[in-house]
Amino acid sequence: MCWTDINMELVTTVDEQNNRYSYKRYQGFPFNQEFVGNVGDHLDKIAKREIREDDVLVGVFPKSGTHWLYNTVMMLRSGTLDYHGTPTLMDLQDFNIIEEMSSPRTFGAHMRFRFYPEQMKLGKGKVVTMIRNPKDVVVSLYHMLEEMEDIGFRGTFERLVNIFVSEECMFGNGSWFSWIKDTEDWQSPNLLRLSYEDFLQNTYANVVKLAKFLEVDHDEEFLWSVTENIQFDKLKASHNRKTPPSDRWKHITEDGRLPIYRKGRIGEWKNMFTVAQSEEFDRIYKEKVEQMGLNLDVQFE
Repeated sequence: MCWTDINMELVTTVDEQNNRYSYKRYQGFPFNQEFVGNVGDHLDKIAKREIREDDVLVGVFPKSGTHWLYNTVMMLRSGTLDYHGTPTLMDLQDFNIIEEMSSPRTFGAHMRFRFYPEQMKLGKGKVVTMIRNPKDVVVSLYHMLEEMEDIGFRGTFERLVNIFVSEECMFGNGSWFSWIKDTEDWQSPNLLRLSYEDFLQNTYANVVKLAKFLEVDHDEEFLWSVTENIQFDKLKASHNRKTPPSDRWKHITEDGRLPIYRKGRIGEWKNMFTVAQSEEFDRIYKEKVEQMGLNLDVQFE
């Protein structure tokens, strides 16, 4: 462990199985080591950000449908069927990029809702989130980390699961459950919560719901066209074909493009979790949901 200043520390742990985990800690919260600069300074900039009435923030826990939701929002807002690539993430990218965007702005975040701009907490702009079965989330996260250079975790799947359910989880500034609790505590009409599994199984109905929330007016034909163009295989092909290398990610990826799309299916956790791991996860899930009073309706099958 080494101190960078009085407010932020860099934490590294290595266990008996040589699992290595590194992150930034600020005021008791863990942050991805890719979080921009000094955590306190960047959080302060985010908190004071000037929010425009037509801003839309896609705030999703990593590997829970961020790019899927972002591209749906962008098609609906732009009135086109173009692939819009990767959102600018206000926690992982330079603050000024969003400041320089023309309205209407759509940007993203993986961090917890408590760290969002103060004006957004007061109801300015809109926030859209998507909740996914946490077993599928941690499996997708593990495979993504395997394809990237070290961004703070190198180890076994079992170790990642243990991190995922703990308050030392940098991917959500605390456990997945605490991240969800923040979304449930956000009592505002400017927030739309969607289910990953329901979006996959009832895509058109969710596109209609999203269009209504975003207050965009499109005919049925266009909404069906959006539904067709956000199918997983089409988005994956577009990402592989159209996304240019990025200097921001070249130090952690082979070609400067994030390995965003894998399978996008429901129930992939069954191919990764052992019976014992699944039963232990279910026990923790039940305990956390009851302790935190979460209103979750997650499909595990």
